[in-house]
Amino acid sequence: MVIENASPLTLALKDIEVLIVENPQQAELKILRVFTRAQTLNDHRAQLVATMQLARIAWHLNQYEKGIKLCQRGEKLLLPEFESQYLSELYHIYAQQYWGLDRFRSAHNFWNLAMEKSLVHNQLNIQIESLIGVGNVWRINKELKLSYSALSLAMTLAEQYDLNVLAGKSAILLSWALSSLKQYPLMLEVLNKADMFLQDHPDFAWQAEIKDLKSIALANLGRFDESERIAHEANKIAVKTRARWMEVHAPISCAVVAIAHQKYENARHYLDKAEVVALQFNLLELLSELYWLRFELENKLNNEQSMLFYYKKYRHFSVKLLRSRSIALGKDNCELSVDILNYKAELLIGRLEAGAFNASEGGFPAFREASIWLYACQRALSEKNRAVFILELNSEKELIAILPIVHALCQPNELITRFKRSRLALLFQLEEGKQAQMLASLEAILAAYPWWRIEKGDALPKVKSFSIKAFLDNTESYLDKIEGVE
Repeated sequence: MVIENASPLTLALKDIEVLIVENPQQAELKILRVFTRAQTLNDHRAQLVATMQLARIAWHLNQYEKGIKLCQRGEKLLLPEFESQYLSELYHIYAQQYWGLDRFRSAHNFWNLAMEKSLVHNQLNIQIESLIGVGNVWRINKELKLSYSALSLAMTLAEQYDLNVLAGKSAILLSWALSSLKQYPLMLEVLNKADMFLQDHPDFAWQAEIKDLKSIALANLGRFDESERIAHEANKIAVKTRARWMEVHAPISCAVVAIAHQKYENARHYLDKAEVVALQFNLLELLSELYWLRFELENKLNNEQSMLFYYKKYRHFSVKLLRSRSIALGKDNCELSVDILNYKAELLIGRLEAGAFNASEGGFPAFREASIWLYACQRALSEKNRAVFILELNSEKELIAILPIVHALCQPNELITRFKRSRLALLFQLEEGKQAQMLASLEAILAAYPWWRIEKGDALPKVKSFSIKAFLDNTESYLDKIEGVE
């Protein structure tokens, strides 16, 4: 939380910030003392900051209803002169509480509001947090391509501005989306980035989650020995950190690998261990997953009685999970439909990515970083008369030479990016039948350019054209569209 024009009380609250994550109960007592003092001195800013901090503590302690009441109190304390600094963060905290209650429409709505306000006031951290939130809502609602696009953009922006914690958080959530999309090679690449972003972070629960996800990806790629080793590492870290969710999921992943290796007794041991923690904390989603895995294990061993027992358990907890989410949906007071929320989010993300091009390519307003350009392609899928052209050059020198010329062809709403060191990609809007004409024009430009002045070489650069669907419709990877592109 950024605190400007700070009074002694707001400075005291700033000093408590780190404690909110490390020891929320202790932080709560200290903040309440400052809040009481702020009331006595009529310090409105300190009262607002303290209330928002208490709401965040409520979220850390899973006290979501309490968190919503604190956010409502914060709104009453939000004087007009404080809005530019605090309103977007307050909306983000609201969204977190509704997410915790499984009221996903309300969460989506507040993250949209947070993104909108943070764009107005240029608050990059909240922009990325909101983007992560919306991407996560889309992931839980099985809007996987939208989720992939939003989380990829969040990671790109965070990386671009050296916000390593947000970049790591985005990368982990992006990996979950890629797992659902079965894009395991790309998932491993993203997880390696997450490792890099969070290598110095003190919260080892994230390290456990990264390793757990890596074991899932490796197992699905048939690399079972590596998967087993990494799954065991994730399990050890999860036990040490006492991260409740990871204490269950890490042994489940170990069990999956053990079953693949036909080490059925080992699998039983891991599932027993996971079951104890999951039942203790009533983790319905993981219990449902766990009992389905137990059912499959007994099926491999032809234990019909045990199969029936665990299938009934699976049905019990999956129905219970469905019922709890249905109740949460019934309590969700957001009046906006999912379609309207999605439409608004896509508009806001469009505004966000429009200003997010690589500073090193300054002077080229149509240029976008590769992930942002791919997101634009995703959004243009439903539009007519869109085409993608790939220029395959022989070196980075050739790319730098031709970029200004090719960029000059871009009209409003047309974008250009680079892949690797020697490929340019263009997203053009062309009238029907003009794609072949544009291809011929680009070929003519490449043929006419005096490449001999840059370097010796016999091979001329090439250009290829695709429909957006043909370019994106690749089951192997969303980024590796053509050989050599990354």
